[in-house]
Amino acid sequence: MKAVKYTKEGVVIPSSWVKGWGKPVSIRRGANMVILESPERQASRQRFGQMVQKLRRAVQELGPLTAEQISAEVAAVRAQRARRS
Repeated sequence: MKAVKYTKEGVVIPSSWVKGWGKPVSIRRGANMVILESPERQASRQRFGQMVQKLRRAVQELGPLTAEQISAEVAAVRAQRARRS
């Protein structure tokens, strides 16, 4: 297995490390890192971010809740999901 090479311009990663991810690979650069991800992983990360945003928005709309109110909300969501499946 080839090793990672460090150059003045940055880091060279062997292509064999990313061949298992399929042909298209998204490459993004952060402040201290390079992110390589497959389209499936990128879509999954975006869906997760959308779910987190929806959850935060719902919490803001509901305001502060007691433990009993949280339990009631969880039970309502579980009942709704049980009807769908």
